Amino acid sequence: MYFSEKVLVIRTGRFKEYDLWVRFLSPSRGILTGFAFGGCRSRKRFSGCLDALNLVLFKVSSGKGNRYLVLEEGSLIHGYPELKKDSSRLGMAINSLRFVQQICPEGDDSSGIYSLLLDYLETMETNSGIPSFFPLLFRARAAFSHGYQPSLDACCRCRAPLHGIAQPGFLFTEGKIICGECRQNNDRVIKTYPESLIFLKTLNTSSPGQWARWTPDSTVLQDCFQIVESFVQFHLESNPPGEKYQ
Repeated sequence: MYFSEKVLVIRTGRFKEYDLWVRFLSPSRGILTGFAFGGCRSRKRFSGCLDALNLVLFKVSSGKGNRYLVLEEGSLIHGYPELKKDSSRLGMAINSLRFVQQICPEGDDSSGIYSLLLDYLETMETNSGIPSFFPLLFRARAAFSHGYQPSLDACCRCRAPLHGIAQPGFLFTEGKIICGECRQNNDRVIKTYPESLIFLKTLNTSSPGQWARWTPDSTVLQDCFQIVESFVQFHLESNPPGEKYQ
């Protein structure tokens, strides 16, 4: 196998004196790990590109018996220098990369989350005043776009529209909303507000560049945090790697 592709470096580590392993996100192959032999000292083949949060054009081949990937050479496309200078923005980016690794297994179709992640990093690169809730919005948007898509339009039982439900609940085991009249004692429900669910619906059709201008209410953010964390963690723990919520 041989391919050349722009990828985002997620992590690197040394495994021999001059060799590195590199974990990266491919837009077509999900999370992959390749070996940069001589990567610690090669200025010609890997000049300044083997660091986390670098967008790199890698040339990749298969190792012996197709058992592993070999990084033949890399060219730095973007290093996000302004983001990396700011410890707050850098921490947000690193935490978001960890989440991507949770939901995007090797071999997955990762084109959607790859584009979202690059847009997210570019927004943080070009905006110094990134709000603290930015990673929450990314976490929700990434999960929704990568197969963990909840249904937020109507009560899952009586089909009453969201805008007509005064006190909706979110069934995080099913990824659906439910009205008070249909709710049963054994339902695993997070109580929420219509405004919070409408915010999540809006988030699902928005971009990181828009988030930087948002000023959501603290109650809405708290609701969204509970909904997203409960929903995503339940399905990550319940589903085997690579299986998505439908």
